[in-house]
Amino acid sequence: MRLQDFASKIFSSNLLSKPEARIVAANFLMQLGLQAIYFVGIIGCATYDLGADALVVSSLVLVLNVMLVVMSFVAGPLVDAVGPRRTLAATLSVMAVAGLAGWLLPLGYALLYALAAVQGAAFGVGSTSMDAYPRFVSDDPRYLQRVNSLVYTATSVAVIAGPALGGLIVSALPTKCDFAIMAFASLPAVALVWATVEKVAPSRQRPASGEAGAAGMGAAGTSDGDPDLKARPATGARGFLGDLAEGVRVTRQSEGLRTLFLIGFLGFFAYGAFDSLESLFYRDVLRADAQWMGWLSAIAGVGGTLGSLAVLRIPSRRLDMTALSAMLLVTGVGSMLYVGTASVAWACVGQLVSGLGFGAMGPTRTTLAQARCDVAHVGRVTSVMRVGMNSAGVLPLLVAPFVADALGVQATLFAASAMVAAVAALFVARTRSRRELLG
Repeated sequence: MRLQDFASKIFSSNLLSKPEARIVAANFLMQLGLQAIYFVGIIGCATYDLGADALVVSSLVLVLNVMLVVMSFVAGPLVDAVGPRRTLAATLSVMAVAGLAGWLLPLGYALLYALAAVQGAAFGVGSTSMDAYPRFVSDDPRYLQRVNSLVYTATSVAVIAGPALGGLIVSALPTKCDFAIMAFASLPAVALVWATVEKVAPSRQRPASGEAGAAGMGAAGTSDGDPDLKARPATGARGFLGDLAEGVRVTRQSEGLRTLFLIGFLGFFAYGAFDSLESLFYRDVLRADAQWMGWLSAIAGVGGTLGSLAVLRIPSRRLDMTALSAMLLVTGVGSMLYVGTASVAWACVGQLVSGLGFGAMGPTRTTLAQARCDVAHVGRVTSVMRVGMNSAGVLPLLVAPFVADALGVQATLFAASAMVAAVAALFVARTRSRRELLG
């Protein structure tokens, strides 16, 4: 019996019998492992066990983020070449090995830098693959909207549950035991992914035949007779750099994809200021204890969960660029409320509102990109979108401390939030006028 058939049989008689359920569950487990080891595992071990200073901690975060951006770009051609199933299975397997290494090997800086690099790479490849996966199963707009919403909901829940679980473990065990979460979460995720065969064959393989039917489609799935889902153009012997360039070219030549890229990039651009200044805002403006960093982050996660679920209630015909721009506007206004006050209570309200908008943006942006992209290029286009968002905050991260020295922490954060709101308002006006013009 093939491994894929064995995995499918395991999940054939329970709630995970549908491919979309397995995709959502696998994403939750992947994100749970990644979120659990970031603050508590990597940064926690460096700070509390090894006594690292700010420079070392910053360098660990830098290694993680560089790998995140690079591997987000690399992931696109991989997904289009071999499919999201194989890409994710390999990524999750590496995560399991890395988690065991962090748990069992002697703790040291070399190990932490290696784990930071693996986590960044896994997050880049894993998130890009997950964003592309639903399009390999169906091209039905309503199906994509539903699955993407549930995937992002699972991510939001993992953002809350991962650090909480990590904190619970290290409260009773050594800090390095936190890495076991990634190991044990990744293993069932591999089985879930391997049981979910793509409806569309990767571009460098023959079209799926018998495997296609094994995946199942759900109620809103696309029929096997759809030619777009049965065959994809081969990429031939083009070099890897050519594949990367192809993703950029496809994104650049499509007005819809260009707009999605710009909304993502410009929306995230201003938030680079938060990474370096937010803790100072807590200490100097809100005058809140360190525990409130966790509470306020959790509130944003709750908002993100509610926002992702809310996308399910939006009619497919209304899920457009105007709706996405409005979600970005909600995020910006919520952030203005969050950092524009010295009251912890109002900051909580602002985080909730911002989380609502941010949580709704993710599945909406992904669904719109999938709908505007030929399935042969969905992996590469997804990676371009991810790279744009992941790299958008680099410049503000470098500039924000100097601006804060001149204007103050709160004024800088408020200006960054207002920038997001202003960009979003411009996009709302532009997309509404174009929609009215087109009738």
